[in-house]
Amino acid sequence: MIKKFNLKTLLLFMALGFLTQGVMGQRISTDKVLKDWSITVHGGVTTPMTDIRSYDWRRIKGEYQYGVGGSVTKMFGGVFGLQADYMFGNLKGVTTERGGFKEDRFFWKKLGFKEPVYFETKLHNPTLNVYMNFSNMFFGLNRYIRANIKQKEVKERRVSIYGKMGIGALFFDSQVYSVKDDAPYDVNKGDDDPNGKYLVTYSNRATEVTAPFALGAKFKITKAFDIGIEGRFNYVHTDKLDGHVSNEYVRGRNDKFAYTNVNFTYKFAGKKSQKEHLEWVNPLEAYMNLTDAKLANLYTVKDADKDGVIDELDEEPETPEGTPVDTHGVTLDSDKDGLPDNKDPEPFSTPELPIVDGVNVRSGDKLTPAMIQQVKDIVKAESKNSIGWALNMIFYDLDKDLIRTDAIPELYEVATIMKKYPDLKVNVKGHTDIRNTDPYNMDLSNRRVNAAINYLVNTYGISRDRFVPGFYGEADNLFKNASKEAQHQLNRRVEFTPANY
Repeated sequence: MIKKFNLKTLLLFMALGFLTQGVMGQRISTDKVLKDWSITVHGGVTTPMTDIRSYDWRRIKGEYQYGVGGSVTKMFGGVFGLQADYMFGNLKGVTTERGGFKEDRFFWKKLGFKEPVYFETKLHNPTLNVYMNFSNMFFGLNRYIRANIKQKEVKERRVSIYGKMGIGALFFDSQVYSVKDDAPYDVNKGDDDPNGKYLVTYSNRATEVTAPFALGAKFKITKAFDIGIEGRFNYVHTDKLDGHVSNEYVRGRNDKFAYTNVNFTYKFAGKKSQKEHLEWVNPLEAYMNLTDAKLANLYTVKDADKDGVIDELDEEPETPEGTPVDTHGVTLDSDKDGLPDNKDPEPFSTPELPIVDGVNVRSGDKLTPAMIQQVKDIVKAESKNSIGWALNMIFYDLDKDLIRTDAIPELYEVATIMKKYPDLKVNVKGHTDIRNTDPYNMDLSNRRVNAAINYLVNTYGISRDRFVPGFYGEADNLFKNASKEAQHQLNRRVEFTPANY
């Protein structure tokens, strides 16, 4: 015995479908076919469009009858398919003396009846239909283009609009009854014309040609199951579906009926097919996805070591991340001491001095008294704020702002003079050589000036407001075209000159 199918059973079945099939987005492979077969069961309501029926838009309650059936569909592409469908149901049309519009209330009189009547029949309706997927026909590609314009991922389509039309046979056996006593209507029961000139009732089994037209919407539950709603209009090639043939008041109208249903579809194919069904994939969209992926792979600029140099131009394509490189992707070693700049404690060591573990080893400054006196003479000649004399100057190592030991005697002399003349203010001017960028050198000269001032303030207690700092970077080098390390060294200096004498 078959158990009654209720809502709980349906929900459980749908839940199992979710668990077994999943609801992931479309993943289309080009080496497997898609599902192209489906089986559908449907059930719903039939309503007549015949001569014998109510004409109020609300319809009489008894005219809503049942219909059930099923279909098998084979898709030949993303748009067109062929469907074999069968529907069994009941059809009923009623005339009345109550309710509805006044002009329709006694329409049975125009039909030639002497009292309200109704007809009823069982329907068997097999059809062969052309199935058309309108979503793929009109909307699928546009979804893809719109997503590309907005630079967004193409969302999986969950709703599909379809239509179908075809031809079939309709088997029926209509009977006309009296509304008052539900007895079969007697055509000679008080009618003006017993011979049926204006009224013919046809009560017999009949087979007629029918042409269905349908429009529906499907909702994708999983890759295997859909649920939908459909409205079907059935044109019947006869006027006797309601057991009545039109009289002189109602001429030349073939009968029709409507079938509105909900349906449940199972999609399937061979074992080696993909999980997705043809109806839910726009073939051109899948092709464009594949093409875009190939183009993206072809024209994507790759930089495996993320050093800012593309692999095609990178001479060291596997440089450790974070290592500074030149325009060819080669690890930077500015002072050529064998240590990359990011691991070199002194990346700009001078080649004029020995280098041990990346740091210059000072064996003497190689600055002769004559060279220092030469610089002092230049400063004295160019100083505009002095009265013809200048204080001492100190020198710095490459890329450093630390006070060297040879600068301590010079700073002592500056401090001695400033203590001897408490009103004296001193210009402290910082300079660099030409190596590195202008912004970097300006910052380096700033740090060198502050290092000298901090030493004098902290060591000798001289007030900070007696110093006038100036930062020149490489803008005012003594040796404009320095090419030797000794010349670079003389450019790396801080000068002390009187500011208010």
